[in-house]
Amino acid sequence: MSDRPAPTYSLAVRNGHFYAQWWDPQRGKRRVSLGTKDRAAATRALGRLMAGVASPAPPSEPSVDMILEGYLNDRRERVASFQTLAHAAAALGEHLGFLKPADLTTQICRGYADKRHEQGWRGLPAGQWRPISNGTIIRELVTLRAAMSWAVKEKWIAREPSIEVPSAPPPRERWLTHQEANRLLGVTTTPHVQLFILMALYTGARTGAILELTWDQVDLQTGVISFGRGTGNKGRSIVPMVPQLRQALTVAAEGRTTDWVIEYRGNRVRKIKTAFNKRVQKAGLEDVTPHTLRHTCATWMVMAGVPFEMVAKFLGNSVEMIERVYGHHSPDWLKKATDALSVFSGPRGPDNTEMRDKKI
Repeated sequence: MSDRPAPTYSLAVRNGHFYAQWWDPQRGKRRVSLGTKDRAAATRALGRLMAGVASPAPPSEPSVDMILEGYLNDRRERVASFQTLAHAAAALGEHLGFLKPADLTTQICRGYADKRHEQGWRGLPAGQWRPISNGTIIRELVTLRAAMSWAVKEKWIAREPSIEVPSAPPPRERWLTHQEANRLLGVTTTPHVQLFILMALYTGARTGAILELTWDQVDLQTGVISFGRGTGNKGRSIVPMVPQLRQALTVAAEGRTTDWVIEYRGNRVRKIKTAFNKRVQKAGLEDVTPHTLRHTCATWMVMAGVPFEMVAKFLGNSVEMIERVYGHHSPDWLKKATDALSVFSGPRGPDNTEMRDKKI
């Protein structure tokens, strides 16, 4: 039997709706909607929850913010990037939380995008303003769409409203040349940042996958790294190590003090952006983020003539995505199309001779 104490439940009220709340030692404060505004009904529902008889009944008329909260509670332990999801839900709740799902229309979604552009970054001190990208707004509206889909599956609502999402911004073209990569590594003397850069360049893994990597996923004998399972459409893969990366990982493994591959002073590294940006600035590079290293890895492979299928497998992406984003870097890009056109020899004269050198 576990020595862990049973949670202490209590009622909470938010926007007139009753919630059950409790403290979880591992996950902090938890809260779930009881689906009612009536205190007596909420007390009965809380009793059923405490007795473990059943989960709270779905709200009879859930608002957008209730659905967002229910969706977050469901996804809390199921997604690696929960904080990103929570930030998106907070922005949605601020502007759309009071609405009912049936109120969500194309015009409402477009109006939300306009308001978010005007608002900029949330949480900044008064008088400060920073713009947000189209990608951020897309992520927020995709979160809203996912929450509504979840509500249908949980029978909170009968049908999913249509959520219009703006067109995706064009993919970033920025990637590092070999000289730029060497320059970046040359100014990076901190071991954990250097190892992160090498991992990103030589595996093409996303930042989250690298920072979540543990030593039991690294097989130095066979020279293979397993990045585990991704979430949503963010696939992860099993990749072989190039000799340079294998050597760096061997050195890191000898001095490790935690289970995490990327560690600093005996602690797991959860964020790398600030330290990375300092090295980028020192190297005199512009428009370079940690994700640029993934673009660089893909671009180098495509430029070297590696088949799209192999690049996709290496990065955990679809072949269509690799061809769409990186295809123009391939030496064989559209070669079959130009070969097909080259059989046409050009206009001919009355004597059926080519007229390329004649004046018409």
